[in-house]
Amino acid sequence: MGASLNRKGVRILITEGENRSVLAAARGLASAGYQVTATAPSHRAAAFLSHSVAERITLPDPLPDPGVFMSGLERIVSTDRFDMLMPGTDMSLLDVSRNRVRLAPHVQIGLPPHAVVERALDKRELIAAAARHGLTSPRTTLCASTSEAIEAAAAMGYPLMVKPPCSVIEGGSSRIRRSATVVSNDAEMEAATRRLGVVLVQERLDGHPVSFAGVFADGRLLAEAVSRYHRTWPPDAGSVCYSLTIDGGPELRRRVIGLLDDLGWEGVFELELLEDLHRPDVWQAIDLNPRPYGSLAVAIEAGANIPAVWCDHVLGQSGPSVIAAPDFYYRWTDADVRYGLWHLRHGAPAAAAPVLRLRRGVVHPYARASDPGPAVARALDVGLSEVLPKLRNHRRRKPAERAIVIGAGPNGLAVSAHLQAFGVPVRCFGDPLRSWSERMPAGMLLRSRRRSSSISAPDAGLRVEDFERTEGVKLRPVNLSLKEFLDYGEWFQRQAVPEVERREVSLVQSDGDGFAVQLADGERLKASTVIVATGIASFIHRPIPFSSLSRDLCSHAYDHADLAAFAGQRVDVIGSGQSALECAALLHESGAEVEVLSRAPRIKWLGDGSEEHLPVPDRTGRFPTLEPPPTDIGGVRSGWLIATPDVFRRLPRRRQSEMAHANIGPAGSGWLRPRLTEVPIRTGLRVLDAAESDGKVVLNLSDGSRRSVDHVLLGTGYQVDIRRSRMLSPELVSRIKLADSGYPVLTKGLEASVPGLHFMGAPAAYSFGPINRFVVGTWYSAPAVARRVAGRPQPPISFAF
Repeated sequence: MGASLNRKGVRILITEGENRSVLAAARGLASAGYQVTATAPSHRAAAFLSHSVAERITLPDPLPDPGVFMSGLERIVSTDRFDMLMPGTDMSLLDVSRNRVRLAPHVQIGLPPHAVVERALDKRELIAAAARHGLTSPRTTLCASTSEAIEAAAAMGYPLMVKPPCSVIEGGSSRIRRSATVVSNDAEMEAATRRLGVVLVQERLDGHPVSFAGVFADGRLLAEAVSRYHRTWPPDAGSVCYSLTIDGGPELRRRVIGLLDDLGWEGVFELELLEDLHRPDVWQAIDLNPRPYGSLAVAIEAGANIPAVWCDHVLGQSGPSVIAAPDFYYRWTDADVRYGLWHLRHGAPAAAAPVLRLRRGVVHPYARASDPGPAVARALDVGLSEVLPKLRNHRRRKPAERAIVIGAGPNGLAVSAHLQAFGVPVRCFGDPLRSWSERMPAGMLLRSRRRSSSISAPDAGLRVEDFERTEGVKLRPVNLSLKEFLDYGEWFQRQAVPEVERREVSLVQSDGDGFAVQLADGERLKASTVIVATGIASFIHRPIPFSSLSRDLCSHAYDHADLAAFAGQRVDVIGSGQSALECAALLHESGAEVEVLSRAPRIKWLGDGSEEHLPVPDRTGRFPTLEPPPTDIGGVRSGWLIATPDVFRRLPRRRQSEMAHANIGPAGSGWLRPRLTEVPIRTGLRVLDAAESDGKVVLNLSDGSRRSVDHVLLGTGYQVDIRRSRMLSPELVSRIKLADSGYPVLTKGLEASVPGLHFMGAPAAYSFGPINRFVVGTWYSAPAVARRVAGRPQPPISFAF
């Protein structure tokens, strides 16, 4: 655009506007005359409520589902309405850099080569480059196991910093964001290495944290802002909550330029350093953020509009270098208050006292009189995520003395893992994934995509993509096969809940304030908490017309693990849902003569299951719409309600029923349609009666026709009624508050009206929504149950992913 660059009307797209760094960048760009569009996964994002943002677009979080994020981002920039794209976090920086071929035809991104981006995010590269330019780093050891980390700790002495080599741990189709932590003993070291995997164990030094930030391009600093941290939150290894801009001086500037040039970085950056308390010319490099950073607002206020300088450069105009003026204070208020409270609780009032000192003209990341929206967003965020849960849970429940989990399917394994993480003694009974291995037909594909087929665990590294990476296997890209899911589930069990007891529970009774649990082998146990996660075997639905038929002639889809036995037979499949339609396809492919009979007037098909057919984000202007949640259940709006069980359970009962029927009623995955082209599907028909005749089944249909078949296979689903359970004693069932249908009415933590009794899976669907019928529901139910059992506070709103 040359030297006559006119910023008016030039449009900048910033990703992930829910944090203070992106908000500051948006404000800086808008103040320079740029027109700013922000994306964020939530309509409550701070930048979405800022006057500085002209347009808001909801876009999924790139952390859990980078593929969907990139598809949406490509769709947005392909309109050619934007002049430049600025990634707001490490995750989107990686995605934009890795997929620049898809984006570059439509928008300027200004990033160096992808290898340089990866190098800038790698703490090992930072340490090596810093040493070459007089910016040494604390003594650091790379450790691939807990034993190596503990050995390094013995050599250095606690306390120590433990960091992931990169803040974004990538694997498969999703990533995990991990930050540094301080450890003080071997137990904390073991927990940290289990959470982070490969780690950098780093000596923890005293010193003044210093931020050297700016814009680096063409071998020179186009913008510079240096500040000294006074306080951070958390106090031992956190983000700055109070700082002051300073003059960095020519020597530090020279070394930073050398470091950045060595790494090959060009763009916005923040280098975090430790300034030696006794030697003012010694700095230790500890971290590099190659994108907008937390305290960016103070640099802009002090005269170094870093985001605008970078956009000017990328779009063709580089003016004279700018340096932030010294003596500008920055305060992240809510974090600073927590800093003070933390020191008061730890008996250090002198350290807490400076928090009470108020200064005029302090720069705040959210609060601004002329732009109050972001402060409101931040207040809501803090209130909903921190204050309200503490108020609601000020009377904590006493943790359970012992919990027994009945069932070792996805729900049982997930809650057992979470209970163990909370320190609750737990015993899990059942044959792992038995229903899946013995009651699901061979050749079946999961209706849910692989992105929503992971079992919840308290620690990172146990998702489907982690199994694929660590075991060196290649899984189907969209819908897992039954065998693939079984292999993953067995691997999950070995990693997360290795001590599953493969014994059957025959009876659960009340026993004083707790429960007596009878095992099939005669052993009797006592427990304060029982979690029922036994699946759907007790709730098989056989409609009345078929109730008198023998099981040899009429069976349920749940009864078969291999449909090849029906080869050469004539089989009528009853139903129009996924189970019925997939069984029909498998029967046909096994050589049976198949017909599908359905009461529904038509078959409801659910797309084709491919990532290319995911909904794309709409531009929303002032009132943004939502993206579909990554749960594969429901539509754009209903899907979010279903994925938020705390909200779903507060909806009117009629609305709950409508949503459940609309979103998990009988339907088939679109990828089944080509497999059923040769299978007759008769809709709008009811079976009036069914009778045995000469070893056949004769069906009389509502249209007056008859069928004579060798076998009837019921794909008629399940009807939950815990009164049908043979495991729960009649006396115990009589104490449980039930809905008319027989569902237990559950409260927070999926707890029944009998204290200490919890239900997971399909029985929880009445109270907490249909998400509980699927594996992805464990991401809500398992931590919710575990928190309740452990006496931990429940957040007011949690999501099922």
